[in-house]
Amino acid sequence: MAPSPGAWLDELAARSPTPAVAVAVFDRERVLAHAVRGVADLGTGRPATPACWWDLASLTKVLVTLPAVRALGLPGDRAIGELWPRAAGRAAGRASIDDLLAHRSGLPATARYYETLRGPAIVDAALDTEPCEPGPVYSDLGYIILGALVEDLTGRPLDGGGLRMGGPVAPAVATERCPWRGRLVCGEVHDENAYAMGGYGGHAGAFGTLGRVVAAARPFLGPPPPCLAESAAGERFAAGWWLHPTRGIGGPGAGPDGFGATGFVGNRLWFEPSRGYGVLVLSNRIHPVRGDRGPFAAWCDELFSRVAVEIR
Repeated sequence: MAPSPGAWLDELAARSPTPAVAVAVFDRERVLAHAVRGVADLGTGRPATPACWWDLASLTKVLVTLPAVRALGLPGDRAIGELWPRAAGRAAGRASIDDLLAHRSGLPATARYYETLRGPAIVDAALDTEPCEPGPVYSDLGYIILGALVEDLTGRPLDGGGLRMGGPVAPAVATERCPWRGRLVCGEVHDENAYAMGGYGGHAGAFGTLGRVVAAARPFLGPPPPCLAESAAGERFAAGWWLHPTRGIGGPGAGPDGFGATGFVGNRLWFEPSRGYGVLVLSNRIHPVRGDRGPFAAWCDELFSRVAVEIR
């Protein structure tokens, strides 16, 4: 009997260096192949299943915050201090919507606000941070600000659609044994600033099952968004997305029009517009502790190369 369309993917998932992994290859109409493998919680031995909720980490930026900002219909080239009273006269208020979306605001990558601040005070601290980084720098701070902008201007919490914002969620895939919280994180956001903000922010805090994340990602499968910033090192940024070949996240055989995003806990979302498919990887790479990213990156390279061969 010929192998099922997803047998090759199940075999690859079984060899993932992460405790648990969920992978889907999809086009605009259907899932072409999918697999869920491994252990959701090493402490209990509970297996990962299609019903499990995964921490999406920075995929929150592109799947939740980016579309929410776009839905406001604000001019991308206007300073947020001109559009949002809370940002007026603040250091980061000089940045435009597109500056923040494309990581070209000059804000630093992150800050350890959670050590001393809680709730809205973290947003205010981000707004008071003086932009100082040369060139585009991938920044959590910009999306913390954008998430608060959406909530203030709409008067509603960030809407994840089919995704859930913050926890608790169950059954969930465990992430890190967090030194700051002094316990294993499972069913609540891993990112410390998002946790201190109440469970989520514009930069992190969405959760989804494999099926729900595919549904949220599918509308983005189309022509690549325009490049809005490029670093001296060759990193190329669109609004929200990394464009090929930034950080090699699309694998060694990525198409020139590929684009995608990653999440710190071990997530990747990559689109190949000319080939007509997207690839989603959800994992708990940091469970139970953070470690070398190399094995996971190498496995993702193998996965994406195999997808390019199998999906035609």
